[in-house]
Amino acid sequence: MSPMFRKSGSTARPADAASASTAEPDEASEPSEPSEPSEPGAPPSVGSRFESWTRHNLFVVIVVFAALLLSSVITIGSSFNGVREWYTETFNWRESEYAKLTGLQAGFSMEMFRKRLGDPIFRTIVPESKHRLTQSTFAGRGYWAHIISDEMDVVLAYSVTSCARDFQPTFTTKTSPPSTITLNKTPISGVQVSAEATTESFISGATANSYVYQFLYQGNPSGYKTYGWGLNDACPWYPAKGERDLLKDWTNWRISPEGEEFEQKEQKKAPGRKMRELLAASTANTYMETSQFAAMSDQEVKNLYPEQLGVDRVTVRTYPLPDAGD
Repeated sequence: MSPMFRKSGSTARPADAASASTAEPDEASEPSEPSEPSEPGAPPSVGSRFESWTRHNLFVVIVVFAALLLSSVITIGSSFNGVREWYTETFNWRESEYAKLTGLQAGFSMEMFRKRLGDPIFRTIVPESKHRLTQSTFAGRGYWAHIISDEMDVVLAYSVTSCARDFQPTFTTKTSPPSTITLNKTPISGVQVSAEATTESFISGATANSYVYQFLYQGNPSGYKTYGWGLNDACPWYPAKGERDLLKDWTNWRISPEGEEFEQKEQKKAPGRKMRELLAASTANTYMETSQFAAMSDQEVKNLYPEQLGVDRVTVRTYPLPDAGD
């Protein structure tokens, strides 16, 4: 049969084809809505303006950033220094004080001592001094520092007396041989040059100062300086071993025949058996040194220190030392 005469049902309907071509697309393939175009004539946003400004002012941006970075570093550094100072003040203060004290020496100016120790709390004339000498006392955390200076404020003698048992600065004498003295730890006769030294003592039994000390001048081998160490009753006397009342033991020695003979001597005399035992049992709480040529004889030492080495108990007993506890 000719195609002209085929049945209409066998041919595709135009309407069906049109409807197939206009079928709704699948949701997954649905295109996203186009972004809404900017309104014509609208001003640029703040973000756009800032971006444009930074592109045109790059140098200013770098300078501002560097300034902010530097400020942050300074702030962090200040905080770190604050923490370090707090740690030193709370936990590591002894080492700081030890370095301060051992860094000073007789012969320095008064200004150097003030720079390290602050202003003295007491200043008086050295009693019985032939020259106008001034003694100055500084209060530390658990210790006293004491200096004797001349009219030009040159320090002729310097001493440290430790009151706290665990405050133990170590000083080294420039003698031959050198000797180390750790306060409240080294026995008086445990100092290496002790056998050569002159020994002085006075045990009051009343209100005057009690003291025991040794000193040594060697001329050129000691750099023409005199060194001393011993007991000053402005601070407690601690035994080298165990627990004992050293002041009571020294008082008993003083009223013994050996003590009577020793303290009434007119010339230098070697310690007796009992005194040697006490010198070995007593730790030095005081260290002293003079400047060069300041005390080249026993009498010149006495001119500087008519009584005890260092601080005067009668002067400082009304002044409480800063707490030496942790």
